[in-house]
Amino acid sequence: MPCVNPKLENSFSFDHLLTMALPTDLPSPITPAQIRAGRGLLKWTQGVLASRAAVSVVTLNMIESDQVAPRAKTLTSIRTVLEGEGIRFIGSESEGFGVVMRPRARPEEPVPSETPKKATSRSMRAAG
Repeated sequence: MPCVNPKLENSFSFDHLLTMALPTDLPSPITPAQIRAGRGLLKWTQGVLASRAAVSVVTLNMIESDQVAPRAKTLTSIRTVLEGEGIRFIGSESEGFGVVMRPRARPEEPVPSETPKKATSRSMRAAG
């Protein structure tokens, strides 16, 4: 059916969407198996990950068992928490998917005090 208003005829064309560049910096989607594996590397229960990602345990369980198509916001929250703990999501559709855990940075050694503590006798400590 032709458009009644010729000025609007091109406004309903979706051809421009076919030539739009899609962002390439978007992270690839994570799979339920990757979530389970990442959680396993951290030795976390579903409750721990659910709490840190601000989702319910039931929701996380359904995502991990592939019973539901999760919202992008939920997957982003889960990914952010796991990546914050050193989990990296790797792979592709053709090669397969997996996870790796980045080695944790060692906590900095405490700097020894420049002035040694004075020795006190038991009687001094008891009186103080």
